[in-house]
Amino acid sequence: MYAAGKSALDSVSQALAMEVEPFGIKVTIVQPGGYDTGLFTVGTTVTEHLPEYEPLRTKLAEMWGDDAGPAPSTAAPVIMELVDLPEPPPRLIVGSHSFDLVQQMDQARTEVYRAWEHLSRKAPG
Repeated sequence: MYAAGKSALDSVSQALAMEVEPFGIKVTIVQPGGYDTGLFTVGTTVTEHLPEYEPLRTKLAEMWGDDAGPAPSTAAPVIMELVDLPEPPPRLIVGSHSFDLVQQMDQARTEVYRAWEHLSRKAPG
């Protein structure tokens, strides 16, 4: 549900950006990396543990480990610089490690599109 919510917000933000652009309003979708917000510590430990979700909890614990990430305040200078830009980007990844991960995910997505391009192009539109 967390990822679905983020995806929905991303789509709404893109639509909003297109609608308000003619009025000179700029919208930037900020994609923050992993910061110590407590989401994967407090956020997953204060819930009732159901046996059905234990494999997922284990997988998330392995994926995130004990490193909660940097403090959110370390991203503040980047956000402050962003809001002062006269022509801000439509989208900004905040975090060096996250930038690399997003690039890898985009490349993988592009490779899938290319692999199935022949099928996609069989239909008009």
